[in-house]
Amino acid sequence: MTDWLALVIGNTRWHWAWFDNQALKHVWHTAHISPQTPSDVNIRSLFDEQAPPQLLTVSLEALEIWTVSVVPTQTRHLELLTQVRWINHFPLNGVYPTMGLDRMASLWGAGYTYGWPVLVIDAGTAITLTAGESETFLGGAILLGLQSHFTALNQYTASLPSVNFPPDLPSLWAHDTVNAIQSGVLNTLLAGVHHFIQSCLKQYPTTTILFTGGDGHYLHQLYQQSYQTQQNQALQSRTWFDENLMFWGIVAYRNDATRAL
Repeated sequence: MTDWLALVIGNTRWHWAWFDNQALKHVWHTAHISPQTPSDVNIRSLFDEQAPPQLLTVSLEALEIWTVSVVPTQTRHLELLTQVRWINHFPLNGVYPTMGLDRMASLWGAGYTYGWPVLVIDAGTAITLTAGESETFLGGAILLGLQSHFTALNQYTASLPSVNFPPDLPSLWAHDTVNAIQSGVLNTLLAGVHHFIQSCLKQYPTTTILFTGGDGHYLHQLYQQSYQTQQNQALQSRTWFDENLMFWGIVAYRNDATRAL
């Protein structure tokens, strides 16, 4: 059978991908499993309406599931499934012991797919910046994600409102509270991201910059509006959005693992 599944159990959701060999067929996401759910679930019970209907016609019990997890309490739901192939490391040099496997997967997938050097900007619950060159982790940074910033201002102040993402980059100097929050969060985040990008490019001028994650497309669009002007064609030509970097990392790992058999 050439079909197989890739799974990343992230901080807020399970991220699934259905592959035919190396061809990506479908991506979907499911919610975390409730702690009250019995641990001996079967593979079909893990899917929801987001899963492709065609997948349910496949012999699911025969599908290999190559899995990365950063949430141990969720991992237990797969412990009895013999088809799961756990990925506990990636062949990256220079990683530190507590570095998240999801970050490693994205960096490995970026280097495998786009070539080294790369800088991965993953915008999710947190925003992580992860740089790599020649299969080696160079360093990175972690900060609150976009929504986490807005939520923190609402929850940790007495009167600031809940604010949504604006469709476009707000003006720098706002004249009301909502726009002031949007401007403060987004313009400051973008300036910080740009600083890291420029630092990386100064040391490695051929670096490919890759945005990914649940809010990655939005952050990439805002970055284009803010910094990627016609006067900066070099930056524009090497900055991309790819939502599937974690899956490309699993593909690369699986290729190496199966080649070794």
